[in-house]
Amino acid sequence: MIETTINAQTINYLKEEELARMLKNTEFDEKYIVQIFNFFTDVPLQDIARFTMRYQISDGALLRYYETFVKELYPNPELEEMLADVG
Repeated sequence: MIETTINAQTINYLKEEELARMLKNTEFDEKYIVQIFNFFTDVPLQDIARFTMRYQISDGALLRYYETFVKELYPNPELEEMLADVG
């Protein structure tokens, strides 16, 4: 489900496993910039939650990635609200 959403507008294909690894390690690969922004803006919150549980990505890691690479250009207030208690 997530792969379909994040790769909808792209030529390069980003697999879920690779996205999970990038999120866990706070790595940003410019060739997947569209997919990364799509993940944080187009994927429904419940699917993000399932994804992070499936790949054992902590809320802290997700928030750190979002704040480091995404928030300035594509803020997602709903995601911020979901992660408000992360500290």
